[in-house]
Amino acid sequence: MATKQKTLTPLAAAIAEIQTRIGAFLNQKGGCGKTTSAMQAGGAIALRGYKVLIVDLDSQQTATTWNGQAPDDRPFPARVTNLHAMGPKFTSEIQKNIGEVDVILLDCPPAIASPIPWAALQIADLCVIPIIPVLDNVWAAKEAKDIALRAQREFNEDLQIRYLPTLVSRGRLFDHCMKVIAEDEEIPTFKSVLSRRNAFPESQAYGATVHALASKSPAITEVENLASEILDLFGLPQYADQNATRRKK
Repeated sequence: MATKQKTLTPLAAAIAEIQTRIGAFLNQKGGCGKTTSAMQAGGAIALRGYKVLIVDLDSQQTATTWNGQAPDDRPFPARVTNLHAMGPKFTSEIQKNIGEVDVILLDCPPAIASPIPWAALQIADLCVIPIIPVLDNVWAAKEAKDIALRAQREFNEDLQIRYLPTLVSRGRLFDHCMKVIAEDEEIPTFKSVLSRRNAFPESQAYGATVHALASKSPAITEVENLASEILDLFGLPQYADQNATRRKK
C-alpha cells in the first residue's frame, strides 16, 4: 500500500508497512468483466509464484462459484474467499491476511452506491475499471471513474486507476469506443485487453484460468500481459522468486 496517503487508517498503515499489494476491480455496469478480470489476473499472478487472495464481494458470488468448480486435485491457483455478507466491514478480514499473502484482489459489486467499493478504494493500491468498448459501458463507467478519483483526492492520493478494455471485438463501434477510452486525460488505459474469446467462459466451467486450456491460446497471452502490467503497477517483480525482499514462506 502506498505510504503518502493524506489519512492513514490503522489498516492502511499496516498494509503500507507489510507491503501487501491490493487491487480493486469495480464498475457500475454489471457484466463488464470484473470477475473475469480479477480471477484470470489473480490466477496468473499466483502461477508466477505469488501468494494471491481473491475476495468475492459481490452478492452474485460468481468468483466463489467459479472457484468451487475446480476439482480437489486441481484447485484454482489463487485462494478465493467470500466476504460479500460483511459489507464494508470486510476490511477487518483483510487485515488478518496482511503479510500472509503478497497480492489481494477485490471483486467489488456492480453498484457504486454500495459502501463496499468506497471501502475497497481506501485501502487499494490499484483500481481497475473493466469496460466493454461500447457506448453504454463508456457512459456507465463515469460513475466508477468519479468515485475512484474522489477516493484518490480525499483519502488515497497514491491510488493508481486504470481502465481495462474487456470483451473487445472488431468493428467501427468498438474502434470508436476504444479511442474514446484512450483519450480520457484523467485515467490511463491498460495496454492489455481481454477480447471476446470462448476460452474465458470455458475456463470458468473447469474452475481454472485459461492456462488450463490450450497452451498456446491467445487468451493466455492476453491474461499474461495483464498480469505483467498489474505486477509492474504494484512495483513487484514479474516472478516471485525475483523478489529478494519477499516474505519468507
